[in-house]
Amino acid sequence: MRVVVLTGGQTKRMLPLTEGYSRALLNIMGKPLFMYPLQTALKVVAGKGLVVTSSDTPLGEIIRHLQATGLSANVSVKTQQEPGIEGALLASREFTEGEEWFMLAYGDVIVNEEAFRLVLDVHAGSGRPSALLIPSSNIQSFGSAIVRENMITRFLPGGSSDETSYVVGGIFILPSEFFSLLKNDSSFFEALNQLIEKTGVYAAFWTGDWIAVDYPWDLINALYSLIDKKCGKIIAPSAKVSPTAILEGCVIIDEGATVDHYAVIKGPVYIGRNSFIGMGAFIREYTSIEENVVVGAYSEIKRSVLQPFSTVGSFSLITDSVFGYGSVAEPRTTVISMLPENFTAVRELPLQGIVGKKKKLGAFVSPYARIKSGTVLGPAVKVHRDGHIEGVQ
Repeated sequence: MRVVVLTGGQTKRMLPLTEGYSRALLNIMGKPLFMYPLQTALKVVAGKGLVVTSSDTPLGEIIRHLQATGLSANVSVKTQQEPGIEGALLASREFTEGEEWFMLAYGDVIVNEEAFRLVLDVHAGSGRPSALLIPSSNIQSFGSAIVRENMITRFLPGGSSDETSYVVGGIFILPSEFFSLLKNDSSFFEALNQLIEKTGVYAAFWTGDWIAVDYPWDLINALYSLIDKKCGKIIAPSAKVSPTAILEGCVIIDEGATVDHYAVIKGPVYIGRNSFIGMGAFIREYTSIEENVVVGAYSEIKRSVLQPFSTVGSFSLITDSVFGYGSVAEPRTTVISMLPENFTAVRELPLQGIVGKKKKLGAFVSPYARIKSGTVLGPAVKVHRDGHIEGVQ
């Protein structure tokens, strides 16, 4: 069986993090987003893989990551020529020729390996197509499915529905004949419903952690799901950690990173390759500092993701935020994340139940944006590359 991972398609939901930057290449804990479903699927399905991406994603970057992980021999990359998820699937048709079945995975889904195995097991036990379903009280921003016993009776596109409480989890086992249903100008969900009529589709119910990265703050939720809360201290051989630095809890420091004098790292925290943590900086729980990031002296970072090549100047406070690739916060930038009680968001806010009873959401900063020294941001704001600031809707 072969694996197809769909990474293409920009979405307004992820703005401003995807202004001039591919969602597939957003990093969490040293890996781009698409690598998580790809690597997990290939562990479960012993076959070849295909990454389908859109024209705005640099193929060279995708290939570089595949080579770095030793997957380039078994995984190919293709750019879709037609729009939408339908165009992405049609781009994979040639790759799946000769296969009776293939595994399809969304490239923005973070879920445990056991969820992939569950979908495969349900297919193996039934001999029919299968799809991962997630019970959820908030289905407004997801595709959903109506279920009778263990069979899916109808797939529904995104939007609220009183008929179901199951979200489509983005992992499927589909027959190769599925492509003929798409060729009739059907949408993806219409083709799935035609498949229900032809063969039936079995539900694989998953109640564990599951994150679909559709909104900027979903990266913080994904980090919480991925990071091992009890890993201890993992320091790469080429990392440099000052003897006066203090490391507590799960702290992962990758190759070439530097932690300067008197810095305090209170895990769970990931510090990426070749990053620099300045003197006296305080890096707090549920933070991912990606490769080649600079955190200036005496700054505090908490519950945040700093994308590669971003910079936080000295004496800054960054909480509950995501800073885009190459962005710069000049010294003494402050992010306020405490939300008013009546604030509502389409998608669940990060780490609810972890940060206490208060709702918190910070700043989400475009790639290459520059925040002037002394700026106070938040709560719940987007900072665009041109400097325009707007509230999170």
